[in-house]
Amino acid sequence: MRRIFDGLYVDQLFHKNERGETVYYPFGLTGRGYLLPADRETAVRDATRRLSLVSLASGIALALLATRILDSFGSEPLGWVISGGAFVLLLVGLFYYQKRLTNGLEPVPGPRPSAGDWLRSGRQSRPRWTYFACLVLGVVCLAMAGFSFAGAYMSADMASLASGVFLLLVGAALMWDGARGLIERS
Repeated sequence: MRRIFDGLYVDQLFHKNERGETVYYPFGLTGRGYLLPADRETAVRDATRRLSLVSLASGIALALLATRILDSFGSEPLGWVISGGAFVLLLVGLFYYQKRLTNGLEPVPGPRPSAGDWLRSGRQSRPRWTYFACLVLGVVCLAMAGFSFAGAYMSADMASLASGVFLLLVGAALMWDGARGLIERS
């Protein structure tokens, strides 16, 4: 289970440069890279794994809590303030902890990797079975998008149309990622 979690969330933040040194990108593609000494790599990987697990669990819990708060307060501003405040506190806490992981690390000079290089490197760090899972989930999302479009057409429901568009985009992205991963690995 740990290997699956690492392949999906953690390994994509660690890359090797031309000299074989590990470069850590705590904020992903949009952030700066830091040279990671071999003696700190295990500790930073463990901390990143914990951070990813906590952010995933707290994000789900916050979404459920915000839904409950907004439902109980209705359109009153207090519900929006409480939900927004909890979201901002979560983001600030995650940002602070990620920034603390880079204390004492040397920033990587030069340009950042391109989006294509980043995506390719992330796909190569994942196990082969994840590409097949992406293809299967992409087909499921496309089928669900079709049902949403049919429901939107029959009932003139804009929410069904919006969910159909969302599922269409997610399905296309999953299928593209799975197909590109299989092509690049073969």
